[in-house]
Amino acid sequence: MKLKTGIFYYLIIVFLSACTDHKIIEVPEKNSATLKIFEDAPEVQPFWSKKNTIIYHVISEPDNLHPTNGISSPRSEIFQYIHRTLLYIDFSNQSIKPGLVKSLPEISADGLNYTYFLRENIFWDDGGALSIEDIEFTAKAFKCPLTNNPAVKLYWENIENIISYPTEPGKFTIIMKKKHIQNTSFLTGFAVLERSFYDPDNLLSSYTLNQLGDTAFKADADSSLNSWANEFNDDKYGRDPLKMNGLGMYNVTQWIAGQSITLTRKLNHWSHRSTGYHEVSYPKKIIFKLNKDESSQILEFRSQAMDLSINLSIGSFLQLNTNEEFQKNYNLSMMPTFNYTYICFNMKPDGEKHKKIFDDVRVRRALAMLTPVENITRFIYKQYSEQCHRVISNVSPLKKEFNSDLKAIPYDINSAEKLLSEAGWNDTNGDGILDKIIDGKKTSLTADLNYLTTAPEWKSIALLTMESFAKAGISINPVAMDLKIFLEKAKGHDFDLMLGSWSGTGLPEDYTQLWHSSSWINHGSNYSGFGNIFSDILIDSLKYELNESKRFELSHKLQKEIYNQQPYIFLYSSLRRNVIHKRFANQMLFSERPGILANMLRLMSIKNGITNTDEATP
Repeated sequence: MKLKTGIFYYLIIVFLSACTDHKIIEVPEKNSATLKIFEDAPEVQPFWSKKNTIIYHVISEPDNLHPTNGISSPRSEIFQYIHRTLLYIDFSNQSIKPGLVKSLPEISADGLNYTYFLRENIFWDDGGALSIEDIEFTAKAFKCPLTNNPAVKLYWENIENIISYPTEPGKFTIIMKKKHIQNTSFLTGFAVLERSFYDPDNLLSSYTLNQLGDTAFKADADSSLNSWANEFNDDKYGRDPLKMNGLGMYNVTQWIAGQSITLTRKLNHWSHRSTGYHEVSYPKKIIFKLNKDESSQILEFRSQAMDLSINLSIGSFLQLNTNEEFQKNYNLSMMPTFNYTYICFNMKPDGEKHKKIFDDVRVRRALAMLTPVENITRFIYKQYSEQCHRVISNVSPLKKEFNSDLKAIPYDINSAEKLLSEAGWNDTNGDGILDKIIDGKKTSLTADLNYLTTAPEWKSIALLTMESFAKAGISINPVAMDLKIFLEKAKGHDFDLMLGSWSGTGLPEDYTQLWHSSSWINHGSNYSGFGNIFSDILIDSLKYELNESKRFELSHKLQKEIYNQQPYIFLYSSLRRNVIHKRFANQMLFSERPGILANMLRLMSIKNGITNTDEATP
């Protein structure tokens, strides 16, 4: 899985800007805690491949590549190459930059109207120009109650209307219902869609944004809307390359399930025409190649069959790091991230398939005391473990709004056993497993712990946790799952415990999707079922509080409530393992996900052509 948080990056190259100025800015400091730049190799080695194709190692496939319906990390990573957004995040300094629009919005005094101007000469693959109609359709498609995207609808609910200006082509205003901390930044995460491709009959033009967002609107009873939604939600739009369409520089040209996804650079992409450059050195292909096996990963990199990875297992990374021949051909580095790894409790079990064990905060806190976080970190990262940040709350310790008054929960078996006893859990039959009478039935303290098969580290964490819990009479059964099943069970609240991670950003966050009680009810990403009136009020207030000091005060209260209620066992902030072949120049690593822009790499053997332009942005 994955998902969300700041510190300041140094501005390096304005290719991440969407203006047409292609100059390069000097780097004040090449390497910092969240930015690393590798020097280009001094010369091209004769045994390096001259093929302008990046073989990109991955450990999981996307749930799909549908433009609206999906939430997996691999999906969002591929999207940055095949789609474009109105705005985007400048990885270099954690700021928002204009993407498909000319500049950041003009904002009205009341903070509700956001006026933009579309850039000119942006064309879809069929030759049609990007239009405001496409912007309006995109909002309606995401907001439509029949669109199968419950995990992201919350981000669109604040849009009231989009208006255009007949006498001023390219100008449009997004009208918001309320002030919101993410009234601009949310646009960095969603692809703009071509109306004529996904709605050739222009059916959604018959509905207003307000109507589609109105809970009283009977969408299920509207046959026309159902017909459109059934077609739009079809899996072919997320699986069949011929049914994928975007403004990005690359097309998906092949998806071999369980093996690879191939992206091919468009020969006549609009950015080439708009810049006037005819010879470009962006990679011709980016092939995402699946490989979960550690031994195989090592062999493929040692034989130079792979070019890039941000997904190496720690074991593979450590082995390769000691190989002199490998180091001649590759750069590699650990980079901190805004991600955090956690164990999630099902706080609202159904009482039948999943027993009422973790609805008691004392049990949840006891298990947190039994989790050997430091041992896990040392086991996973070995000599790099000190670079890992211990995570204490839902906010990254790298962010200014982190509540430093909260202290890490200590590993304490005795205190955990006392809490469990207070909660009524005791070993009454001497079998070594705690038990308790729940709803008139004797119930053992046993639970499944779901984890991903995408990397061996997940299994290691699960086993270390199982061994530690057993010391206090708790029986844990680790259950390995592929990403698709894992997410289905998480969204369906069909689990006891689950081991996962959320990726992050340095920008201000809306905590609704992960922590508001409505996101549990609507099968969003609040998998645990955390939430009460107090926390919901805090989250709702945080969404609309633009004053930083007041926002931090509210955020500290929310962090404390989450800390006290213990919906997660917070573990650590992961280190991204980056490997890039030296045959490519222009290598930059970021803490911001995904950590590298593969399309910005330049094959060393190409003497001419450009890559350092704003047009290579995601």
